Order: sequence, then C-alpha cells, then structure tokens
Amino acid sequence: MLAPHIKKKVDELWNRFWSAGLTNPLVAVEQITYLLFLKRLEDIDNKRGERGLRSVYALTPDEEKQIATAQEDAKPALRRLLDASTCRWSYIRQEKTNPSHLIDKVFPWLRTIGSRLAAGESGSELASIHERMADAYFQLDPNKGKVLSDAIDAIDQLFARAGEGNAAQDIMGDTFEYLLSEVATAGKNGQFRTPRHLIRFMVELLDPEPGQRVIDPAAGTGGFLFSTQQYLMRKYSAPDNVVLEWDGTPHRTDGAAATPEQYAAIHNGANFVGLDNDRTMARIGWMNLVLHDVTDPHLLQGDSLSKREGKDQLKQLLESETYDFVLANPPFTGTVDSGDLEPDSLLFPRIGGGGKKKDDAITNKSELLFMWLMLDLLAIGGRCAVIIPEGVLFGNTDAHRLLRRELLTEHVVEGVISLPGGVFQPYTGVKTSILIFRKETRRDDRATFTGGTFPRTEHVWFYEVEEDGYSKDAKRNARPGQQNDLWDALEKFKAWIAHGRSGAQRHEKTLLQPSFRVERWRQALLRDTADQLTPAGEAFAALPDTSMWDGQVWAIHELFTELPSDPKEAETQVRNVASRQLYDLVIRYFAAPTQAIWEQWRDAGMPEKLMNAEHALADWQKAIRVPQQDFNRAAKEVQRFFEADDGPALPLWKDMVKDALKEGLAFHEDAVKRAPLVQFHAQEPVADLKTAIEDIAREVAKLDGFNVTLRSFFVVQETPLKATKQWVVPVRSWARNDDWQSADGTQTGSHDADGLVRPVYVETMLAGGLYDDKGMLKDGLLDPDCIEAREWNLSAGQYKPFDFTQLKSDKSVVELIDELKKTEQAIIKGLDKLLAMVEGRE
Repeated sequence: MLAPHIKKKVDELWNRFWSAGLTNPLVAVEQITYLLFLKRLEDIDNKRGERGLRSVYALTPDEEKQIATAQEDAKPALRRLLDASTCRWSYIRQEKTNPSHLIDKVFPWLRTIGSRLAAGESGSELASIHERMADAYFQLDPNKGKVLSDAIDAIDQLFARAGEGNAAQDIMGDTFEYLLSEVATAGKNGQFRTPRHLIRFMVELLDPEPGQRVIDPAAGTGGFLFSTQQYLMRKYSAPDNVVLEWDGTPHRTDGAAATPEQYAAIHNGANFVGLDNDRTMARIGWMNLVLHDVTDPHLLQGDSLSKREGKDQLKQLLESETYDFVLANPPFTGTVDSGDLEPDSLLFPRIGGGGKKKDDAITNKSELLFMWLMLDLLAIGGRCAVIIPEGVLFGNTDAHRLLRRELLTEHVVEGVISLPGGVFQPYTGVKTSILIFRKETRRDDRATFTGGTFPRTEHVWFYEVEEDGYSKDAKRNARPGQQNDLWDALEKFKAWIAHGRSGAQRHEKTLLQPSFRVERWRQALLRDTADQLTPAGEAFAALPDTSMWDGQVWAIHELFTELPSDPKEAETQVRNVASRQLYDLVIRYFAAPTQAIWEQWRDAGMPEKLMNAEHALADWQKAIRVPQQDFNRAAKEVQRFFEADDGPALPLWKDMVKDALKEGLAFHEDAVKRAPLVQFHAQEPVADLKTAIEDIAREVAKLDGFNVTLRSFFVVQETPLKATKQWVVPVRSWARNDDWQSADGTQTGSHDADGLVRPVYVETMLAGGLYDDKGMLKDGLLDPDCIEAREWNLSAGQYKPFDFTQLKSDKSVVELIDELKKTEQAIIKGLDKLLAMVEGRE
C-alpha cells in the first residue's frame, strides 16, 4: 500500500521521463525500472556478500588477469577503466546530473552482468539474469541532466523513510506495481496488464502450496507469478499480523508460519516460471519479480507456441506435464504463423483426414493453441485458471468443439466464471470468462471420443459475476466496501469443490460478503524518533517502542494506542481535546498584554471608558501585535511534524489554530470592551510557547495518514438475492423415454419412479452408440439441456436458469402460460389468414 505522497512522486517521475521525450510507454517504464533495479541491485549485492558470494561490482578473474598482464604504466588507468564500484547506486547519486555516466559507464557494465556471475551460482538472487541485460541501454538524452537528477532524487525520496530493509523492499515492489497501473490507467499499453484483483481471485481459486510449480506462458509483467508468491506469503503468515485490503491485497505478510523449507520454496524463482514473446516485457517482468523478492525468477523471453528445436532453454521450461498450476491471461483473438508453430502433434491436434493439410494444426487461433499448451504443461492432477474470450466457450469451428470436448471428456472442468463485459476497459469490451479445469489424462493416453464412455466431467459449475468492485465504465474507479461478486464466487466455488462437485448448492440465493472497515494508515518515519525527543534527549512519553518506527505502514491506532481505530472517531477525539488546549493556550498567552490594557481602562473610570472604547481596543490590538506574530510563527514552525503532501492533519491544524485565535482573542477583546464591568482573572503565564504548541501539534499530527478500506478474512454477511448467481449443469443427461422397454420386458421407461435413469437403459443406449458414423450425436437420446447435447457449449448464459419469480406480475405461472398459448394461437391464426390472402383464397 503506497501512501498518496509516494504515488504523487511516482506520477512526477513518470511525467518527467514523458516530458523528456520518452513517449513510448514501454520505453519510459523500462528506463524507470532500470533505475529502480540499479538501486535494488546494491542491496542485493550486500546480501550476496553476507552469503560469501563475489560482489557483482568486483573485478572478474579475467579482468584481474587483464590488468596483471598489462604494462606497468598502463595498469592504474586500466584498473580505473574496469572498476565497477562507480556503478553502485550510492555513486550514481553523486553523478546524478550526468546522464553520460549512466550511458557510458553504468549500462555497458550492466550489459555484462550475466557473464560477471561466478559459474554454478544456481539459486542466487541473480542466477537467472543470463543475457537479459545484454541489450539494456539508457535512452535519456545526455543533455537532460536535470531530468536525471530529479528522477534520482525522486527515487531516493521514495525510500528515504524506509531505509534499506524489508520496508524498502515492500515499497519498491508496490512502487513498481503502481507504475504499471498508471501506465494502464493512462491508456498506455495497458493491455499488457491484467487487473490485479482478478489475478488474486484466480490464485485463490487454485489455492497453491509452497513448492508447487506455477507457469504463465504469456507472462507479461509477471502479475500471476508474484501474486502467487504474495498469496503463499499471506497463507503462511501469522494470522494476527496480516491484513487484507478491500480488493484482497495482502499486507504485512511475514511467512512466520512456514517451515524453513516452505519459506525457501515460496521465494524460489524456479517455482515461478513465465514466458513472454516480447523481450522488453520479459525483462520488465523479470525485474518486477526481483523487486518483489523472488530469488532467481524464471521469467524469460520466448514464444510459447513456436518451434522449440534449437531452443534448449525454451524446451526445458515448456516440458510436458511438469507443472502443478497454470495461471494465465493469454492473448485474445490473435493468429499464429502455422509455419512457426511447434509441430508436436500430441501438443496441438492435427486436421487429419486424407487431404493435403491433414498434418497441419487444426487451428492457428492463439487463444485455442494456448489452451492446448496449458493442458500439455500440467502434470496429472494439475489445475489451471485462465481468462478466455467467451468465444472459446461456444465457438462452432471444429477446433473449438474439439477443445471443449477434450476438456470435458478427458479432464475435469471445475467451473466457468463469467466476468462483466467491462473488466478490461478501456482497452477492450470483449466478454471474458475464467475457466478452471484439472488435468486427468496423460497426453500419451488421449483417445478419440466416441461416446461409449462417460465424460470425466460429470457436472460443470457456472457463476455469473455482475459486480467486481470497480465501476463498469472506462474509468474503472474503485468501489471499496460495495457489492463484489468475486468474494461470493470464491466462497461458493470452495463449497462446490469441498462437496465433491455434485449435489445442490447451498446459499443459492444469498450473496456472501466479508465485512469492511476503514482505518487510517501512515508510514512510520525514521525521523520521528528524533522529532519526539525532549531537549534532554529522552524519548517523548507518548511514543510507543521506537523499534516499531521502521518505515513500515501502520494504522494510527497501532502507533498511538489511545486513539480509536475508526478515523472519524479518532479525528473527533483529537480535535476536541486539541481545540480546547489551543483555546486555553491563546487565553493564557494573550492574558498578560490584555490585562495591562484592561487595568488601564478599568482605572480610567466609567464615563471615560464608555466614551473611548475604540481607543482601548486600538491600544489592545497594538499590545498583542507582536505576541500574535510570535504565536503564528510558532504555529507555523510545528508544521514540520505534519505530512506536507495531501495529509489530513495539516489542514485540520491550520483550521484549529485559526479558530482558537479567533475565539480566544474575541474573549480578550470582549474583556477590554467591557472593563470595568467584568472582572479579568489572572492566568498562569506561558513559560515556553514553542514547547506548548509543539505538544499540541504532535497530538494533532498523529492523525496524519491515508484512509484504507480493509476487509475481513471470512464471509460474515449474507444478503438475500432475487436470482441465483450460480448453477450446476450436467455434462451428460439422458432424455426421458417412457416407451422404452428392457429386452426381458421387466422394466418399462428409461427412468424409474424417482426420476433416475435406469442402468440397464444406459447400457443399452451405449451399446447401440450415442453417435453415428459421421460422429454426430443421435437425436432423442440425451436431454437437450445438457452440455454434451449442445455441442459441448460452456457459455454460462446458455444454461442460466429461468426464474419465474422475476416476472413482475400478479398472475400465476399457470395463467401466464395460458396467456402465452392464446397469443401463440392468435399468431398462427393470423399467419393462416395471410397465407390464404397470398394464395388468393381470401
């Protein structure tokens, strides 16, 4: 969770690069990412040193040898030339106005970083960097020194509060994600970014465990991979520590509940594999995972669908049946060059038959090819959650039908979740669904389906998402705390799986939702401990243990236990107390100059006082002029305790000071006006105005932060629905045939008195064959509403139950049906009359 002031700095950073001429969004993101990576790299190198690994900034053995064999007078210059210590972020800061240093020194070194690692460094933080930086170039104009300086300052300011520890790690990862989201929001290549709340939802649907391998064959910026790691960290963190943002984003994950082996597996990049065809995207995705603390992430550039001959690394990563999970949002509606497609016929089915193209792949549509690839990658029992265009679910080409039939008959389709049409706004309005399936059949054991055996999928669970927590327009504004069907879908999917994917569903017309609460968070400042010291150097009494002030984000009621957790209640409490304190301070501070004027006019006597009140006020205003300037100066000086950018406490403080001065001085003014009719009571003098105002300001500054909507971990609210959002549909369901008789004449009718199909009827029908010689389903054998009878159609809308209760009518269902029949008869009568007129009979 990034504070607003950090988001503002990221926006400024983006705008600086944009205005400097880097208008290609991917290039701008890449350049900023390079700087973030260079900053992170120094921290990574320090950790490498602790593990006894050679520094990436150290001279390599070859460079040492090169220096040793050089002439003596050339050695110093050569050592300076090869010295990479100037590539550290700490040195780059010193050269921040000099883009040429990055262009001529740092990036040439960065392009060789893969070769600078010692052989056999498998498992280290940078082991998978390989040659991915071989074409890394800094593209800022060498004359744009001010832009570079501003960018480096902005990056340093982003992490100034958090130091170099875990807090900086979290902020760096969140900063990168926010940078990507801003690119999407601005409409700049946003198609590369799947909405993160959908990714988290899909990961939670699959519920992975540490050590299980996940792959995204169209990885983009690595969202599915790092979100899987985030989920595992959340799952194995201390329950009392983790909190969930309204959209499911986990915070304060610590992995404390994981064993050392589990913790290592959660950070092991070999368990998080991704491929992307675009080299820039793959590099950004890899750096994204590094910034999210994934060690040695396996996210590489490569075309997952292309030929693998001569591409050993690609072939190794795409080895069949080696992954526990596939999570992906592959490209929609694209086509693949058939000549470049991997020729493995067990991977991509062939057209077959006797024609010239019998050995060609059955399709070149990317969304279908990716589906077959995902099936191939999964181990037996492995599961997949994938976003697909809904055309995959109901398309009528041979390839569409073959894919769906294979999924349903040889594997288990666990669910189809229909998403709202606007989830990918503003880039596309394509209607999409999430398909969840489990692999059941080895690729070598696939057989042609004839209908003689039962499909492995018995029932399919469908869910229709209408609200996903964001507005449905192109702006896609967040709607925290409002209806979000994703939580309902998740709970009902878990129940569906837990009950063996059969039987009636619980809560059919109940919307399950978590509870929501608002907290105010703030990033604890390293400087706050110094600000909170007394002149004697002792810690201010109101501070909690200063070990908490580590740059992490905390709720204000956690840092200051006397405050309530509700921000409004906290603000009311602090405002009431601090306003009174400020008012009392004004009364006390201005009492001395007021009393002097009051006594002067009191002693002057009544007639003179009544006649010359304006002179008294003029004298009083003159007497308080300097004290008022001192008071305003002191009230302004303490503004250093407040968040300057968009913090809620500073405006409150300014208003409180203004009101306290207005009301307090009005009190004194009234006393002067009415002397000697009223008694002026002596006040205890203010010994130290600065300290007195600081004490009050510190209390008000506790309110600084930003409001965050959090959700409970579990569903705690049940709201009645007018219509169900989920339904279960059988894949194969037998049509009723009351005229059928068994061969021995002992059983009549295909179904018994309870409506269950008779086993002997099924055996008889299967023996006769469900399909004819052309592979067409025979008429009348299957219920027309089952999936197999509808050409394996998996579109949720095809099977949505019709709910008569939704008809807003006072008439009964029987009456409505009778009206419908009468209407039908009237239409038929009208058509008969029209036909007679055409034929000349009328």
